[in-house]
Amino acid sequence: MKQSIVYGFAGLLTLTSGAALAQSSDNDAHAYIGGSYGGFKASGGEFDDEKDLIEVTFGGFFNPYLGLEGSATYFGEYGGDLAEAEAEGYGLALVGRLPMSDNWGLYAKGGQFFWDASIDTPVGSADTDGNDPFFAAGTDIALTSSLKMIVEYSRYQIDTEIEDWEGVEDTDLDTVKVGLRLQF
Repeated sequence: MKQSIVYGFAGLLTLTSGAALAQSSDNDAHAYIGGSYGGFKASGGEFDDEKDLIEVTFGGFFNPYLGLEGSATYFGEYGGDLAEAEAEGYGLALVGRLPMSDNWGLYAKGGQFFWDASIDTPVGSADTDGNDPFFAAGTDIALTSSLKMIVEYSRYQIDTEIEDWEGVEDTDLDTVKVGLRLQF
């Protein structure tokens, strides 16, 4: 599955690489939808093939510099020998973008992530939820006038403490993702 997604992105980039110099419509207010695929690591862990995520985004820019974005993110299972978790959630963020040219820009976003997690340990299992801050930085590159490729780093600060369980603590999830965004 991972290889087919990566090959799909590579194929799409190949087909649209000639249009990368197309004029972008970033000077106007616009809405967008997008999807991303990437990897993550939890609290000091490492990025590896077993930890991937899928994210769907929707949002809009009020002008070339300021926007609002909603997202739905699914993290697969992660953890180690003592505990495993599975998390997913929804985010709402304010996005600031700095256009570097007509075809690419840098952006940063920060907001709140509303999440649910299932945690399994040797002493038992529990479901927990919460809402915690997240932030991200990335770049977008226009492939056509309405299609962009994004590359993004995000950090989700998930407070997974469960009062009755020692050793189950906050989890920072660091992500790196690549995606496509369709503007309309």
